[in-house]
Amino acid sequence: MKRFTISFAWILLAGISFTGHWPNIGMRVFATETEEHSKPFFEVWEENNVYGNLNVAMDGTVLLFSLQGDPHPDKRRGSKIYLKRSEDGGTSWSDHELIGKRIDLDWQALGIGPYDGKGWGRDEHHSHATLGTSVVDEITGEIMIFITALYPAPFMYKSRDHGKTWQLEKIEFRKDSNGFLPIPNAACDPAINLKHGPHRGRLLVPSRVMVNYDKRAESEGYTNAVYSDDHGKTWHSSEPFPLQGTGESGLVELNDGTIYLNSRTHTRKGNRWVAYSDDSGHSWRDLQQDDELFDGPPDMYGCKAALLKIDRDDRDILLFSSPTPSLPGRLNIRVWVSFDGGRSWPHSRLIRRGPGNYTWMTQGRKGTPSEGFIYLLSGKDWMARFNLAWLLKTDNADVVLGFRKQYSFADSDVYRSSENAESFQPDDPKLDRPQGYQLKNTDQPGQVVTHRLRLPSGKMKVNCHVPDGKLFVWMMDESNTRVRNSHAITGSYLYDHPIEWQDGPIDSWVGREVYLQFMLEGNAQVFDVRFDEIPEVSDDPAAIAATDNRFVLPPRNDYVMDQTPSFIKSTVNANTFEITTDRLEGISTGYQLVNDNTTGQLLSRKFSLPGDEMRISCDVSSGSLTVSLLDADGNLLQTSHPISGGLKFRERVSWPEEFTLGPWIASPVSLRFDLQGGAKLYAVRFDDLFWD
Repeated sequence: MKRFTISFAWILLAGISFTGHWPNIGMRVFATETEEHSKPFFEVWEENNVYGNLNVAMDGTVLLFSLQGDPHPDKRRGSKIYLKRSEDGGTSWSDHELIGKRIDLDWQALGIGPYDGKGWGRDEHHSHATLGTSVVDEITGEIMIFITALYPAPFMYKSRDHGKTWQLEKIEFRKDSNGFLPIPNAACDPAINLKHGPHRGRLLVPSRVMVNYDKRAESEGYTNAVYSDDHGKTWHSSEPFPLQGTGESGLVELNDGTIYLNSRTHTRKGNRWVAYSDDSGHSWRDLQQDDELFDGPPDMYGCKAALLKIDRDDRDILLFSSPTPSLPGRLNIRVWVSFDGGRSWPHSRLIRRGPGNYTWMTQGRKGTPSEGFIYLLSGKDWMARFNLAWLLKTDNADVVLGFRKQYSFADSDVYRSSENAESFQPDDPKLDRPQGYQLKNTDQPGQVVTHRLRLPSGKMKVNCHVPDGKLFVWMMDESNTRVRNSHAITGSYLYDHPIEWQDGPIDSWVGREVYLQFMLEGNAQVFDVRFDEIPEVSDDPAAIAATDNRFVLPPRNDYVMDQTPSFIKSTVNANTFEITTDRLEGISTGYQLVNDNTTGQLLSRKFSLPGDEMRISCDVSSGSLTVSLLDADGNLLQTSHPISGGLKFRERVSWPEEFTLGPWIASPVSLRFDLQGGAKLYAVRFDDLFWD
């Protein structure tokens, strides 16, 4: 098959996709042609799927289960269960192979329903049990598929040859403490195999309960899990998740044996709900709403998301996929990354623009052609394959600024990009702003764009100086679509000038993620925007968001002084300067003291510590420089030995008293640099990343 090589960054920004499809394989868009796990790899292709799930057999065969066959606008209704297999890690695929037919439930004999088609919730397809979620027993190698509707069928399709052949076998389901049978349907994530504790080897599967097996009672339904200690012959039900209205979910086992469960809510807007289990998935504790993971788009009651724990023994790296929450509808699938077992989600990456809907994820197995790959299936007929190097090695991590009263271009984290505009420091005494933006060439228009922010209020004011020309404010959504624009702003020294919008108030956008784009003409200058009447986060559940202090830079090899988002968060007696020497390849900006006779200090943003050996590029021809490691709360952990003696390029940072960085790898930390004399700081380097 001919492969098309193209820049993955350009693909994502332009939203390009290829719809051609070759038999058995499919036409792909490739980010790179290397298969080395340390090199970024990404591809996406069209895949006929509305409802399915993913798994990987013990021999590394990638398994794509889906409903195909019977023509119907909703492929879930009355369809047969099919499978596509890839034995080479996802490079080529088999045709759809029939696993089996649906199981028709005798709902009258079971005393459930009615499913007679006479009204919503009584749809006839509820009496046809079909594709559920999947299980791979890592001890026996057996692969299993549940068969469910609103009521589970007491059968599973099972394979003992890595998915080549299948048999229908009877199983036993045990009711939960409320007297209901759960449904591990395909909108729940696949099973996990427990690796810790007294129930090591247990098969644990996220599931949901439809109270009285009635779709109309969805608000009373709840998430739970089913588990088997006899390799899938008997399935027991966990205690209910402690919140009604939940259902589609995923769960993982953390390295300390704790089970982390993440659930959608089907009857309310808001964020994902999380709980934990200390007894191998039997009961749940510490119910909480995650303040970073939205439960689907703002105009919908959640969406089926995917949860995956990367297969590592030393770190709890979790991935979460879902539509971009700031956009109306289920669009722009993203993957979020957590390095601390789901406590924070500091990094996300756009997988594909456009329709996305439900998603499923799985990962390859060590020692097989699938090793190192992450597979993502979308309910809108496409699939992607990538690795962790691609997911994490992005030049532009997503900064989402929390609620503030003021967003100033003097703040290092507000500016995102500009065209025909440059920063300047006004010297007019009437201006009390330390930094603004103006046009480079006043004969041409220009623009300045902020990072994404959650709009804190509909009462927006601008601080600007427009003696000659015009200033417009555009509000852009995550897809770079202009959603609102202001009337022209003109006038000298305008402070807290209310912005008038062409289509009326912007209150409906409060709490949603937007970019602010300032369009400058003539001599227009812009400094910042301010907001009045900012609501408390708790007053608006749909706007729950991480605070600015929660943002953590993802791990990377190099942290330089002019990167976006910024590495340095704050300074004392220090500022940036341009580097003119060619001895520092790839480094163009550094920090130096304003007054060499006084100590200066630089404080970095929090970042996920990439490795156990830190190197620094600096110039200490005179003076000295020390590096201090701070924990996530800003507490001092250790200060390095002083660095001195001239230009240092990737100098190893030496710590006293046998101190090592190992215990803090993958944890949020920050660095403080203390500069004395003529010390200059250029960059921080980590040669080996913990996830390589």
